[in-house]
Amino acid sequence: MDERFWKIGDLAAATGLTVRALHHFDQIGLLAPARRTPAGHRVYTDGDVRRLYQILALRQLGIPLAQIAESLDGDPDGLGSAVRAQLACVERTIEAQRHLRIRLTALLQAIQRATEPSIDQLIQAMEALVQANDFTPEQLAQAKQRHLEPGFPDRFAEWQRQGTEIVAELQTHIEGGTDPADPAVQQLAQRWTAVMRDMAGGEPAMMSSIYARIERKGPEAATRGVLTAQVWNYLRRAFAIGFGA
Repeated sequence: MDERFWKIGDLAAATGLTVRALHHFDQIGLLAPARRTPAGHRVYTDGDVRRLYQILALRQLGIPLAQIAESLDGDPDGLGSAVRAQLACVERTIEAQRHLRIRLTALLQAIQRATEPSIDQLIQAMEALVQANDFTPEQLAQAKQRHLEPGFPDRFAEWQRQGTEIVAELQTHIEGGTDPADPAVQQLAQRWTAVMRDMAGGEPAMMSSIYARIERKGPEAATRGVLTAQVWNYLRRAFAIGFGA
């Protein structure tokens, strides 16, 4: 099969990225196009597209751009590793939801038979609900402990204030058509992540769980109306361009 080639604008349109994002990947040595036209324009090959998929897949798993190049360059099976990691994450989610569905179906059948669900059924359903949650039991216990710390309500109010302020500024950039790679937007993405890191107590796994909850429940429900779907999508583009979430 003949190899295909993409100009930078065509590849950006096909993947949903911006031209500026692809320029940035080139500048930091993460994705340098294999070819150039006589006029110096970037031309991407099939191999470049495969590498771009790996980059975006690893970013979605929470790996900062600074570590992605090392990961890809040191792994001869980079594409396979990225896909397997994504697949494992999806399969864990599906399995947890499958167990929850079984338990809830059993409860509903008991209710429809006009009988009280057994204690064992309720316990099994609660266990499945916890497993299907975005947070592990250990993370939930850690969060509960933080809630009991003196001054926590004030800290939570401050996180909410900062988040609302950042979202408002991001909304202004969206309405003004600012590219997510713009330094001002990147700075806001850094501020947002700093707030999330503080909320997570500096734990990367907790941050990943917070973001997973946003994805599963939707940004507005997960953040009590602080974050809108439009701003969240814009933030994700900013994260993918240059700043490690």
